[in-house]
Amino acid sequence: MKTIQRKVSSLMLAGLVSVSLSGCFEGELSSNDQDILADQPFAYVVRDYPEMGEVSSANERPPLDPRAPYAFEPGAQLMVRDRIALSSEERDVLTRYFGSSGYDVKDLDVSPDGERMVFAAHGPAGNAAHSSWNIYEYTFATGKVRRILADDDLANLGHDTNPAYTNEGTIIFSSSRQHARGDWRLLDLREYLEDFSEPASLLHSVKPDGSDLIQITFGAYHDIEPSTMNDGQIVFIRFGRIYETLEDCTTADIDDPDFNQQTNGNGFGQGNGSSFPSGLEEPKEWNEQDKCVLSLEGDTGERVFVEDVLSLYRITPSGGNVHRYFGSLNEEFSDASFIHYMDPIPLDDGNLLTVMRHVYNPIYGGDVVTINSQNFFAVGQPVADSVVGEAEESMTPGVVNFYPNQVSPSGWYSAVAPYGDGSGRLLASWSQCLTKQDAITDVCEGSSTVDNLSAPQYGIWMLDPNQNTRLPVVRSYKRALYTDVVIADENELARPYTGDKHNLNLEENTAVFSIRSIYDLDGADMAEQFDGGIETRRDPSLTRPDDRSERFIRVLGKREIPPELEQAILADETYNPNDGVRENLYLWPLLGTDNKRALYDVLSYSMVEPDGSAMVKVPADTSFTFEVVNKYGKRVNLIAEDNYNYNYLIQHPQSLLLENGQVLKCYGCHDPEIDIPHARTDVELASANPGAPGDAMPFPNANPQILAANWKDTMAEALVNSLGTLVSTGADTQRYEDYWSNPPDDSLAFQNTYAELDTPAPVNDPSCLTDWTPDCKATINYLEHIQPIWEVCRTNPNDGSVNSCQNCHRAAETKSCAAGGGSSGASNGLRLGRNNASWDPRFIESYVELFEADYYLRETSTGDWVEVDETNLATECPEGVDGDLTILPEPGICFTRRLMSARGAIASARFFSLFDNDPDDDAYEVETSETAAIRQSHKGMLTDAELRLIAEWLDSGAHMYNEPDKFEFPTP
Repeated sequence: MKTIQRKVSSLMLAGLVSVSLSGCFEGELSSNDQDILADQPFAYVVRDYPEMGEVSSANERPPLDPRAPYAFEPGAQLMVRDRIALSSEERDVLTRYFGSSGYDVKDLDVSPDGERMVFAAHGPAGNAAHSSWNIYEYTFATGKVRRILADDDLANLGHDTNPAYTNEGTIIFSSSRQHARGDWRLLDLREYLEDFSEPASLLHSVKPDGSDLIQITFGAYHDIEPSTMNDGQIVFIRFGRIYETLEDCTTADIDDPDFNQQTNGNGFGQGNGSSFPSGLEEPKEWNEQDKCVLSLEGDTGERVFVEDVLSLYRITPSGGNVHRYFGSLNEEFSDASFIHYMDPIPLDDGNLLTVMRHVYNPIYGGDVVTINSQNFFAVGQPVADSVVGEAEESMTPGVVNFYPNQVSPSGWYSAVAPYGDGSGRLLASWSQCLTKQDAITDVCEGSSTVDNLSAPQYGIWMLDPNQNTRLPVVRSYKRALYTDVVIADENELARPYTGDKHNLNLEENTAVFSIRSIYDLDGADMAEQFDGGIETRRDPSLTRPDDRSERFIRVLGKREIPPELEQAILADETYNPNDGVRENLYLWPLLGTDNKRALYDVLSYSMVEPDGSAMVKVPADTSFTFEVVNKYGKRVNLIAEDNYNYNYLIQHPQSLLLENGQVLKCYGCHDPEIDIPHARTDVELASANPGAPGDAMPFPNANPQILAANWKDTMAEALVNSLGTLVSTGADTQRYEDYWSNPPDDSLAFQNTYAELDTPAPVNDPSCLTDWTPDCKATINYLEHIQPIWEVCRTNPNDGSVNSCQNCHRAAETKSCAAGGGSSGASNGLRLGRNNASWDPRFIESYVELFEADYYLRETSTGDWVEVDETNLATECPEGVDGDLTILPEPGICFTRRLMSARGAIASARFFSLFDNDPDDDAYEVETSETAAIRQSHKGMLTDAELRLIAEWLDSGAHMYNEPDKFEFPTP
């Protein structure tokens, strides 16, 4: 927020010739009632503005700070008037409801039909039924108030604030309850803002009758002040923090700062002198000394500067496609860093209206500003080079000064609402800048100083930016502060969120996710360095299918652990005794060695076309993520070859959710360090994929029967156009067919299906093996689907004998394949029994054995690998022991060797190399004297379907259970 474009025009106060002591302008302007008039009711919150006090720490927030959604400032009143007119009477709608005054209220929002208003309120101190912030609804026609969550116990389970109606009729609000984590009174699993020791306030959805309470955002943030755009998407503010360790702070630099006056004299508390700082025109950038003043002491005594980041995000009403919409994450800290948006309001043109104010300004006012989010990612970051203008533009004439202890001749604004009638008029809470000298109050002038500033007197005014007029609507008086204003106007442009629709003939309850190229990283062609670029990659005469490791998109359904189950496991005395004698397992019985809380279903596969494009069918209304895998079903981001340039292809970190029939288009992949919002579907980004050379043309040297409909279409789009259908399969089948060679090579085709398994298939319905529908999913649980692979009888292709893995790898339990060979005992160092482990019955023997480190290796200066004496690790491994073999081994670091890694299938090369010929994991396999013989004895023992299933399980976290309903507690 570094610049603001200002209109240099004078303000016409029609009929105003003087300002009386009271500061009440109505008498002089009553003849202008017609310019003010609107028949819609309107509502506002009025309060005495609280004392700012001395703020002595970056972690002490002042009153009315948007970063403090739970702060309780009793004494506010919610007022309603039947029409916008000077003569309309106001009525207090909450004092009777709560039975007394002393309540607090904020965050007003009006339904799209203009008939109801939702708001957050906190009952008076001592009111047991309304002891926390809750969401309430007011009906304008009847004047009735009701709480959305009627039950007192449920309502007061958390602080609920910042409500907003969606265009579908539900209510989005911010809450500390974090509903998806269960009843925190039993076991508090909520995310916390560490610096403030308070639970994160995250977005939830609920129907107006209080049903279907759902949490839709997650993380250690405050997600606050949501508003609904005309297209149905929700824009909101996300408050997070970043930290900078300071190296050169001295004792003299470290003070208890007063945010109204910078202690070293050159920070945000700028002295006025005889001139006026021009708001945001040239904010002072902070140096190390400035930051030291406001630094906090770190855990080890160092000084840490904490920077608050408030960016605008956007999300669908059901919680899909959450992404940063406007704002920077890497802006240089300056005086302007304390100036933030207050309750952004979507406008009809797609931009946003807000009041910007300095959160430490005791006047509690700022300026009315439009955010040009249609054409800017952030201040100074236009969406295209052709964009002109500014990202933020003042809607008021003159200059509003933002900083504490400043004179602002143009006054201050504390709340705003658009009329919404096409006139461009606004209702705004405004206070003239006043001075007081010898009991005489006057308006501020250029010679005024902060020494004789009088208390502001806010009132509600009609502001017409087009006519440069401002007329009073609600009388101003001393120490009155209006913090919310809304108009009960019907929004005829509001429509439910649907997203962009595809024109494919697909089943009901499906959607399409389209990627322009996985080789595109923020517009850069990542195939250029080693593989000749996308144009070489897509040319079948230059690049054969097996030259590409990136062969499929795998779609994973992503869900959270049910909170009741998570709490029950953590509270179970067998798993987590908390007695200081036996170790706690925490969530190991459910998650195994992986500590990620997300559980996964495999939903579908789609081929990655030679140019890196893909069109993927996904079930609608299902939270999903995706990853790129090779022909063996292994996620490719762990490939460790020196000339492999696609390690950015991690599992997509954000969950997506699409509506029925929706198509979501993505240009490529994104580096989180690049400070540009990436998932904005309304902005066309630069693409590294050149696409088709022309309309109705084939791709160079590719199958001429496949024609692109349009210039720049991707290969995936052209294939769908030519075939008339989407080449995408359910999770039951991983299928590849060569469409692009000229002519196509049928010998390259293959498929790998669950139907080929001799063990239970991980499908939720047996019919899914022959008829995959949007309701089908594959959910892999270790004991149900992986353990049987070790136990099934199979023919050894090397000698024709019948045996099982467990027959040879067991302790004293009965053979799983009675007629097979193998003797008992663990002489081979691996036991694959399904029994509880002898060393601790809370563990499953085979699972632990697969992930247990059984020896250690280090690389010598000559590049050889040697086994390390386990009893002498400190000497032989002076730089420590890493968990798994990594891409770039460092001298002096040793590595544990284990059959499997929860990092994923590629990192589990020691296991897979016994059975397949996948070159992608070669860098993880270290040859020893026994490796060749062991590999020879195991080749062909597991089928392609079994290996694919194991790879899917490892890549999704190697959980003990992905289906929580199958989890069973131990029998006492």
